[in-house]
Amino acid sequence: MTSVLLVGGTGRGHALCDLFVRTDPDVTVYYGPGCDVIEHERIVPVPEVRLDDPATALEFLSRHQVEFVLVANIDALSIGYVDVLAARGHRVIGPTKAAAALESSKERSKVFLERHGLPTAAYEAFGDPDKAKAYIRGRTHPVVVKTDGLTPYGDGAVVCDTAADAEEAVDAFARAQGEDFHVVVEERLFGREISVFALLDGVNHLMFPCAEDYKRALDGDLGKNCDGMGSVAPHPLAGGDLRDRIRRELLEPLTRGVRDEELGFTGFVYIGAMITGDGLKVIEINARFGDSEAQAVLPSVRSNFSDLCRAVLKQDLDRCRLVTDDLVRCSVAVTQGPVDPSDPAAGPGWPFGEFETGLPISGLGTEAPERAQVFYAGMRKGPGGGPVTSGGRVLHVVGSGTTLEQARAHAYEQVARISFPGARSRSDIGARRASTGAPRTELPAPRTDIGRPDLGDALLQAAHSDHV
Repeated sequence: MTSVLLVGGTGRGHALCDLFVRTDPDVTVYYGPGCDVIEHERIVPVPEVRLDDPATALEFLSRHQVEFVLVANIDALSIGYVDVLAARGHRVIGPTKAAAALESSKERSKVFLERHGLPTAAYEAFGDPDKAKAYIRGRTHPVVVKTDGLTPYGDGAVVCDTAADAEEAVDAFARAQGEDFHVVVEERLFGREISVFALLDGVNHLMFPCAEDYKRALDGDLGKNCDGMGSVAPHPLAGGDLRDRIRRELLEPLTRGVRDEELGFTGFVYIGAMITGDGLKVIEINARFGDSEAQAVLPSVRSNFSDLCRAVLKQDLDRCRLVTDDLVRCSVAVTQGPVDPSDPAAGPGWPFGEFETGLPISGLGTEAPERAQVFYAGMRKGPGGGPVTSGGRVLHVVGSGTTLEQARAHAYEQVARISFPGARSRSDIGARRASTGAPRTELPAPRTDIGRPDLGDALLQAAHSDHV
C-alpha cells in the first residue's frame, strides 16, 4: 500500500482522486482541502490543507508519510506551492511558479508561444488603457480583450464583435484593476475549439484524449465566459490525423520550449486551441487539467495512474503508453442559479453575481455506475451531515455511452434526479452547436499544404464557433 497527497478541489480534483483509486488498488489519496462529502475508503479529505498556503501542506506532511504530492490547482501553483514543497525535500508533481506563469500571465504565455513556434493569434499587450483603445481602433478585425492575470470564475476574456465592445471591455478592466491595469488584445479567431491535454515530466509528454469544452454560461453558447458548463470527450473531430497534427504542431514544440527554458514543468498541461480554416491556433496554455474536461476525459483512462506519476518523477514518461476505453462521455455542470427569481433582492446566481450557499442537495447516490458518474465540486456536509451547496459549480454529472447521443442521454437522465434550490445547467452540452461566429464566407480557405485533405474537410465542417 502507498499514499499520495493531492492538493486541489472542485470536480477536477474529485476526478483525479477517482483516477488514482480506480486504476491503482493499492493507493490511498489524501485530498486537501478536498470535499468532505466524498465517501470512499481510500479518499481522505484533508480540509486543513489550504490552496493559498503551502505551509499547511508542509504541516500535514510532517505528520503523514506519502510517496509523492500532486498539486493540481492553478491558484496554488501560481504562488509557488511546488517550489516550496520541493525545497523541503518532498517529491512533488506540478509546474513550478515559473512554469505556472504560462497560465497566470497571458502576456508571458503569448511570448512563449511565439518564441517556440506554436501558432497563435496576433496580439499586443498594454499597461495603458488609452493605448489599448487606440490599438483596437486601428484593427480591421474583431478582437478579444484578456486581463493578464487569473480571474475567479475564468471570465478574464471578453470576446468582442465590434471595436466599441472591445473599448468597453478595456474600460471595465481598467476600473477593476486601477494602477495594476494590464491586458492582452488579440485577434479573434473563428473555428471550433479543442482542449488538448498531456502529462509532462519536464522532458517528455504523454498525450491524453482531447475534449470539447462549453465555456459560455447559457444555452446556445450565449452569456459570459466562465470556468465551464460542461464538456464532451473524446473531441468529435479528434481522429488520428488531427491528433498527429496536435502532437507535431503543439505538444512537441511546447515540450521542447519548457525543457529549453528549464521551467520545471511536470504534471498536466492543457492547451486551449482553435481548429480554424488556417489550421490549429493556440488560444491559451493552462498549467493543469481542464475543469470540466477532467471529468469527461479521466474516467476513460485505464492505465495505472500512480505508475504514470512515478514515470513523471523519473523522467521516463516516454516509455509509457496510455490505455483508454472506447466510450464517449458528456459532462454537465450543475450550478447555483437564483433561488427565487421573482425576488428582486435575490442573487443572480453563478457566474453572474452573488449566490446562496448551504442549500440541501437531494438525489446523490442514485446513479448507475455503468451509465453515469457524479463528481463533487462546490458542496460540503451540512450541520446535519447531509450534503449542501458551497460554491457556484456544485457538481458535475458525467454520462457515458458508445455514442455521444447515448452519453448525453445518460448524463441528463442523472441531472434530472439531482436537485437543490436554484439548480441550473445548460441543456445543450454535446448537442450540435449553432453558429455564433462570423459567416462561413468570411473564413479563410483551408490550407492545401498540410497533406491531409480529410483534415481540411474537418476544418470547414468545424468552423462555426468563436474564440473564447
